[in-house]
Amino acid sequence: MALATQFIILEFGLGHGQGDLVSAIEAALAERGEPLRWAITGVNTATQTAIVEAVVTTGAAPSTANAAGSNATSSP
Repeated sequence: MALATQFIILEFGLGHGQGDLVSAIEAALAERGEPLRWAITGVNTATQTAIVEAVVTTGAAPSTANAAGSNATSSP
């Protein structure tokens, strides 16, 4: 399976401290893949939420046993 990238937009409440917000963002992104980058791109003061845009990788790299050029064969 090849690696793929996904663009994600999430919304987080601002009711907690900055450290709690960063931890919440990192945990939510980890559930969706391996974060490459993320940024708070907006704040809605009316709803007290932060908008986070992120790019994550999903999937797994091919194992060496299944890599192209392996000499593995199966017999009928």
